[in-house]
Parts: sequence; C-alpha cells; structure tokens
Amino acid sequence: MQSGHLGIDLGGSNIFSVVFDDSYHPVTQSKIDTEAKEGYNHVIGRLRGQIDALIASCESKGIRIETIGLGVPGVVSKDTDLVRVAPNLNWENRHPLQDLGLLVQRDIRSVLVNDVNAGLMGELARMQHKPSIAIAFFCGTGIGGAIAINGELVLGRDGGAGEVGHIIVRDGGRKTDSGLRGSLESYIGKWALNKRVDRYIGMKKKTVLRDLIDYNLRKTPIKSSSLKKAYEKGDGFAQALMNEYYCKFLAVGISQAVNMLNPDLVILGGGIMEAMGVKLLPHVQSKLAMRCINPLPQIRLAELGDMAGPMGAAYLARKKQ
Repeated sequence: MQSGHLGIDLGGSNIFSVVFDDSYHPVTQSKIDTEAKEGYNHVIGRLRGQIDALIASCESKGIRIETIGLGVPGVVSKDTDLVRVAPNLNWENRHPLQDLGLLVQRDIRSVLVNDVNAGLMGELARMQHKPSIAIAFFCGTGIGGAIAINGELVLGRDGGAGEVGHIIVRDGGRKTDSGLRGSLESYIGKWALNKRVDRYIGMKKKTVLRDLIDYNLRKTPIKSSSLKKAYEKGDGFAQALMNEYYCKFLAVGISQAVNMLNPDLVILGGGIMEAMGVKLLPHVQSKLAMRCINPLPQIRLAELGDMAGPMGAAYLARKKQ
C-alpha cells in the first residue's frame, strides 16, 4: 500500500487539507469553510469530518495515511498537543489532536504546529540553498510569522517565537481579542479590514465592494477575492485601502523584524498576498525602505501559495517520526 502524509492548514477562514506522497506530490485535497464563529467544538467536528473523508478516499485508492501535521494559527507549546492561544479562532488552552481522537490512533503519527511555521518550512523545503535567516509574514484573517536560521525553525522558549502579528505598530492603539493594543493584526488583519470596509459602505460612499460583498462582514472575514476584484476594477477606496493603509502598516511590522534580525529573506504569504501580492509588493518595498537602518533583504512572495501550509505541516510531521 502506498504511503500518504496529510498536511492541514487550519485558518480563520478555511481548512485546507492535502495528502502528499513520499515525494511531496499532492495526491488529493479538500478545502472547507472553518466557521470559526460557531465555536471550538464545531470547528473540531468539521475538521474531524474532513480528515475521515480524506482517509476513506485515500484507502479506496490504495493509499494509507501514515502521518498528519495540523497547522493552527496560534501559539503552540513545544512538543505538546497544546494551543495556548489562537486569537482568530478564539481558542485558549485547547488540545485539538486529543479532541480529534488522533492521539489514540497509533497507526497515524500526528503533530501540532503553528501554521506559519509550517508555511515557512514548506517554502524552504523547496530551496537548495537555505538562507541564513528567513522571516515569513503570512497575511490573511490574522497576521502570522515565522523565523528560520539555516533552515531550522526558531521556536523560542515556549514555542511562541515569530508572532509578528502582535508586534506593536501604534502604542495604545486598537484592542484585539488577544488583549493587546496597537498590534499589527489589529490594523491589517481581515477583521480589522472588515470594520473599515463596513464603515465606508455604511457611509453610502462609492465603492464596487458594495456589490461584490454578498456575505455578512460581521460574521465572515472579508474575502481576498473581493478585495482583488475591487482593486482590479480601479475602485479608489479599495486601492487606497491596500496600497496606502495596508502596505504602510505591513511595512512598519516588517521593518521591526528587519532592523532587529537583519535577515537575508522575507517571504510574504497568506491569502491576501496570494491574491494581490504582485500588485502590493512594490508599495510594501517603497514604504519599507523609509523605515530600515539595515540594508533591505530580499523580499518575495511565497511560491507555493496556499499549498505552503499543508506541505510544511506534512514535512514537519514526517520529520518528527
């Protein structure tokens, strides 16, 4: 029977799961809405159903799932099944592998990892020559980060290294669910963008986003595809929101990491960068140049798109065998 390795990217908006073969070629995949606002047990139920369906599908094709890597958008304690906090899922001190029943499935080895750690490792796994210092900013529902030195993750004392979304970009600024004020995520996370878009639409000002958004912004994070369509249609509000507001705060966050760590490479990934990164990258670079004392590192978009998280999670699961 052929071996399969399941990598899962559990995001604030979607759960994207991919089964890879031993050479990390995708075999089958599934993407469903997270429905995070419905609560922890609801999300675990959706995830369990997705995993069961993928295992059954693979077995019908003669593939046995041997490892599962679950990437979550939060602080994961090292070498444990504990998510200390995941603000965009509203999780605190949760044990998802245990609650999924994966810890008792001895024939499937499972590991829990931070989602951006997984995404960065997915990108680095493809590189023949690893950068001495690489930093990832993954921009979506939340703003996640990761650090690697010579191709090895920097986890920190408790597993919380790389939490770039909680860099303070405005002291005493907006408060997030994590309790911090003025964090990067509180300005450019999707829930923060929701508030700006909802307020603008409510003021009856002209924007094509009014017609593109057919979902409830108070329950659903704004979709990257909606922002992209409005931006490409020349919508003045969408272009100013992303080029000036979004890229300014992102550059502020990146500058702090660049000035502190002097990295070789900064990788920008996540849903917003996947959808709009080519357009936004020049604006980020120009705003970053004004805020860095160190020479600018190479800044590039993630090449794997939304495949980076699942691939990195699968890679880390196999590495821990």
